[in-house]
Amino acid sequence: MGIGAARIGLAGFGALGCLLAAGAAFAESPTQIDPPFHNLRYQDNFSDLAGKADPTPWERIKYIPLGSSPYGPIFLSLGGEIRERFETYQYPNFGIKAPPANGYMLQRLQLNGDLHVTDYFRAFVQLGDDRIFGNRWVPSTTDVDRWDLMQRFVDFHPPSPFGDDPTFRAGREELAYGYQRLIAVREGPNVRRDFDGFRFIDRIGEATVDFISVQPTVNSPYAIDDATNMAQHLSGVYITTPVFGSLKADLYALNYSNTQAKFRGLTGKENIETFGTRLFGKQAGFDWNVEASTQTGTFRTQNVQAGLLAAVAGYTLENIDWKPRFGFSANYASGDDARSKTIGTFNPMYPRLPYFAETSQMVPANIKDIRPVFSFQPAQHWGVVLGWDSLWRVSTTDGIYGSGMVEIPNSNKVTGSFIGTELSADIRWQVDFHLQLGAILAELYAGPALTEIKGKDLIYAVAFAKYKF
Repeated sequence: MGIGAARIGLAGFGALGCLLAAGAAFAESPTQIDPPFHNLRYQDNFSDLAGKADPTPWERIKYIPLGSSPYGPIFLSLGGEIRERFETYQYPNFGIKAPPANGYMLQRLQLNGDLHVTDYFRAFVQLGDDRIFGNRWVPSTTDVDRWDLMQRFVDFHPPSPFGDDPTFRAGREELAYGYQRLIAVREGPNVRRDFDGFRFIDRIGEATVDFISVQPTVNSPYAIDDATNMAQHLSGVYITTPVFGSLKADLYALNYSNTQAKFRGLTGKENIETFGTRLFGKQAGFDWNVEASTQTGTFRTQNVQAGLLAAVAGYTLENIDWKPRFGFSANYASGDDARSKTIGTFNPMYPRLPYFAETSQMVPANIKDIRPVFSFQPAQHWGVVLGWDSLWRVSTTDGIYGSGMVEIPNSNKVTGSFIGTELSADIRWQVDFHLQLGAILAELYAGPALTEIKGKDLIYAVAFAKYKF
């Protein structure tokens, strides 16, 4: 069964079943945690293997003792991930300046080392090799990155007399906050997103306070050559805290600047502040996740005023076979009125694309949708999600935005507001704690907002295998 078989055993698989119920219950959720492996691999913790009398071969690489000191142990943990993902589109980019179909294989290999030097110092390094076999025939910057240091950072974790748990971090790392509507690791594409900069993380009781000052990296296809994107900068604070009972809250204030932003056909400096909160929890079969954000700032000489409202809610019949869940999600991201002096397009900055549409062609900007979802577990460690999403433009004088806030050509000139309806099916099998198999099939039936610019119905199919160690 792999790492920690004796340690995680049947109880661990029970926890996994709960995760499948919560995580796979709606496809727009962030990538679930697969204990003992996390989506952010630097969150893995194998210190409990110290001194184990008879470790398995896998456990031996998860905890390699290197020495001891009065200030804590010195040890190294090794790990990684192999992912093979086949994707095919019929009419990628809705057939606009794109071929009628494509098909290609994405391969991701990651190797990471986590060195702990006493309780106070840590260094984490992740080497990645991401390749594509075949051709999308449409531009993409997230397919290829050969043998690069995807993550490399150091932590200083000093003792504190105040009862908190501070960590100072500097270097390159992946970031994911909340529901990943604004800051995400970009799991679906081949090359995950990372940032260069500084963080200060503190835990006060059950609350976490996270200060960041970072810049994204620029993906380059060759070895050890990814550079900092000097045009963009993100800073601010993100707090997660319990409220009462099962209710928790995220509170955040983020500053984002981009000297190469594009709105209304112009390029210039964008400087925005995003203030928001997210309320989330689960109790007695019900789950909820509600978020609201407001943006203010400037683009060139114009003011910016935008906002986001998003919600996910559902009810799971936990005491019957297959644990069916009935739920929905809804999103509203403001658009721009071209007749106004104020820019109204919400900028989601670094979002996870498929949280509201599995075809991953649009970001939450000038868009609103509602998506009923039905999910169930036909067998242990299996999850199936069925969704029906209807999408509209918020403003008919603003366009439809794809990855990187790139506007679909001429989409701001059409009169229709209805983008289309997407039907999707997502099936996952968590074979064990190492291996996950899955497939996604989605079709978006184009509405007037697309057909008026010669857009076509889009079909998207994915099959993948992911092995973590």
